Formats: sequence, C-alpha cells, structure tokens
Amino acid sequence: MNKLHLVLRMLMDGKSRRSISRMAEVSRTTVDKYAQIFHSHPLSLLELHKLDEYDLQVIVKPESRSKPSLELLYGEFDTAVKELKKVGVTKQFLWNAYKTKYPNGIGYSQYCDHLNKYLQHQQISYVFEHKAADKLMIDFAGKKLYLTDYETGEQKPVEFFVGILPCSGFTFGMACMSQQTPDFLGCLGACIAAVGGVPQAIVTDNLKPAVKKASKYDPELNASMSDFAEHYNTVILPTRAYKPKDKALVEGAVKILYTRVYAPLHGRVFHSLAELNRAIAELVAQHNNLPYQNKMGNRLQQFETLEKEKLKPLPAEPFELRKYQQAKVHPNCHVVLSEDKHHYSVPYQYVGKKVDIKYTNERVEIYWNYKQIAIHERLKANYKYTTNAAHLHPNHRYYHNWSEDFFKSEGYKIGENTHQLMGQIFGQFKHPEQGYKLCQGVLQLAKKYGICVSARPSTYFMSGLLSRPLLYEQRRKEITDVCDASGLASER
Repeated sequence: MNKLHLVLRMLMDGKSRRSISRMAEVSRTTVDKYAQIFHSHPLSLLELHKLDEYDLQVIVKPESRSKPSLELLYGEFDTAVKELKKVGVTKQFLWNAYKTKYPNGIGYSQYCDHLNKYLQHQQISYVFEHKAADKLMIDFAGKKLYLTDYETGEQKPVEFFVGILPCSGFTFGMACMSQQTPDFLGCLGACIAAVGGVPQAIVTDNLKPAVKKASKYDPELNASMSDFAEHYNTVILPTRAYKPKDKALVEGAVKILYTRVYAPLHGRVFHSLAELNRAIAELVAQHNNLPYQNKMGNRLQQFETLEKEKLKPLPAEPFELRKYQQAKVHPNCHVVLSEDKHHYSVPYQYVGKKVDIKYTNERVEIYWNYKQIAIHERLKANYKYTTNAAHLHPNHRYYHNWSEDFFKSEGYKIGENTHQLMGQIFGQFKHPEQGYKLCQGVLQLAKKYGICVSARPSTYFMSGLLSRPLLYEQRRKEITDVCDASGLASER
C-alpha cells in the first residue's frame, strides 16, 4: 500500500500521529501536513481513501498537476538517446532542451536519474534457449597465429577459424592462410565434416566472403555462400552489423581458446599449416573433454548425447567452390572464359545475349536467365576453342567438320582418283588449312557437273552444253584450272 493510502487508513482507525509517522516511515511534520489537508478537504476520509494514487498526489501537491508526466518524459528519451551519441551532446544539453520545451518539468538530477534507468532498460539482453543441432556459430579470432619460414625464419601471420554448437558448446578450431572465400569456405566445410553432420542454420558475421550487402532485416549473401548453403541443405543467418551479442557464444569460445590453444602454442615453431592444425586439433579436443565448470559432464559428452544424432546427414560429395563471370555470346556462338582466355560454345540461338558462367576446376556451366544452356569440361589452354557441334547453326556445322580426313573421305565418295587428288593437294602445303579452299573447289565441281564427266557424255547433250560451244568451253576450263592447280591432270 502506498504511503498516502496508509496514512488515510490509520487516520480513519484513530491512530496517533506519532504512530502513523513510525509505521509509514515519514516525518511527524509530513503526517501533520497530510492530516490537515485531508481533514480540510470536502470529501470524507473514506471517500479520499477510494481515490487512486494520482488523484491523492494532486490533492496533497496541487503543483504536480502542471508537471509533465513520467510517461511523456520517457517518450522524449527515444530521441534523446540518439542525440546523446552525437559529438558534443551531453545530458546537461538534453536537459536544457527539455526544460525549454517543458518549463515546469523535473530538475536536472531527476532527469539524469530517469535517463540512466532508461539506458539500463535498453541494455537488457534476452537469454536464448539453444536447441540441439539447431545452429552452428562461426567466427575468426581477432589475434593471429604464426608460421615460420624454414630458410629466413620470418614469421607469417595466419587466421584462426572457430565454430561452436551452442547447445553443447562443442568447439572446432582451425588455422588458414586468409579470410578470403576459398579459405573461409574450406574451414567451414572442414568444421561441418568434423562434427559429422549439418546444422539447421549457420550464424556468421558480415565478413565479405559470406555477405555481399549487410542489412539489419534482409542481408544479401554472396553467390559462393549461397551455393554452399544449397549444397549442404542449410541456411545462413548473418548477424546484425556491430552486434557481437548475436553470436555471443562463439565470441566467448574465442576468448577461452586464447587460453587453451594460443597459450600452449606460445614458443612453439611451426613451418607448415598442416603441422599447426594438428597441434590445434589436439588442444581443441582437450578443451572439448574438459568438465564444465557449473554442471556435470563435458562438451564432447553433451554433443554425442544431445546433438550428434539430430544433425542432418552430410552430402555425398564435398563442396566444390565455384567462380562466376558474365559474358556476351559472340557471333561465332562462343563465349570467352576470361581467367583462361579459352572459348566455349553456346547454342546459336543465344548469339548476342549476356550469359552467366559458373565454373570450377573441372567444368564450365553456362546459364541464361537461370537456365543451363551449355556445359563443358574445363580446359585451361589459352586462345583455344571447345566446341559442341550441336550448338552451331546448321549452315556452320558443315564448315566445322573441315579437316584433311573429311575432304579425303568426301573425295572417295566421288572416286578413287579424286581421293588421290585430295591427298596430293594436302601434300603441297605445310598446314592442312591451306588446302581446304582448293579441296572445296573440287567438291563444288562434282555438284555442278556430276560425279564422272567422261563416263556420262550424254549428260552434256541432254543439258545442251555441247550444242553451245562457248558455255561448254567455259565449264571445261573450270575443271582444267582446278586440276592443273592440284598438279593432277588424270581427273580431267
């Protein structure tokens, strides 16, 4: 019961003002003041006792009615806290602005007291109950480990990757050369393999290999990170920027590992990453086997009992990092992979369009509007072509087949002598492509005049060529010129 109602009840019971002062823990002068106000009020003591606290306060202190309410004051604090973060803004400055707006407002000391209470309320943290196999929290330690060069003794800093399953606290640690995408995803893949399964979600901060565009509500992941999540059938939950509490457990695990990994490694020399990671694995295993400080068991026991069986199974194949590139399809139905300067064919229908290229060490995949339109084995030969004949326009496929064997086989279809002619044509040149045009000219003669002129003279009578001496002479000269150019007159 508040003091005003307590004073009223004891006045109605006929208690002495000295006993009221003692029981209500207020001064005798204050009790006398309250008694005088209540007895002089038009309402009876019983009616006054039925009023709420605010109305009694107004009766006892009429000036309080004109003061701004605490609810209004705390509403002002939302803006005041933001202003307080600006350079030069102090609590005194904020109180002066408050008094300008509300001349009858509270004093400076009360203002600071209420503001401090508001700030403490804003800093209250919510305690999460972590479910088994629900999340994997990951982070890079702020401090480096070091490798030592065999010859020079120079120390090279390396990164330290940490992963933790929050439910059991089971921890994974690994050193890598950098925080770049290949190293980061390599460590993450090794972490998932070490725990023997896939969690429902992976919590990471906004480092560049994971997040392309940070956002409090809808962060955008990098393509490689999205591929990783899809491959392992999990989701990525980036934390809010500059909010370490979102992954407080892994932040705490890093601090513990400074003691249990970094300290034992101090003074030891490592010349290779593999050697360093073997030492780290031993120390992290010891950490997982150490008993909890405030409860029974250890991290490894909790993991095997609660989480191991609830993790999703690993995919059949480990994740393979993909790279990405955009390119325009050239008129020859090919795109260029810039890294290798190698050309890969695309169906001719996509000439002139922009396509997306996804490639690994083994293969090259080409997409248009998220639809796969071509796939090739990756070849790292500069300025060479990898062509699927089915991708070419029908008019181009014939030219794509040109080779020495092709022309010889086409000549054999006409006759043995033509087959020999093709061979002699190619024999005259250092490079086979020098004879392609000449061989094509021989094949065109067969299309114009038939397969064997001398065997079918009636054809010329039927076509009227012999009745037109000038035209006949022109065609005979064409055949003679081609044969003379080849150095073989037997086909005339």
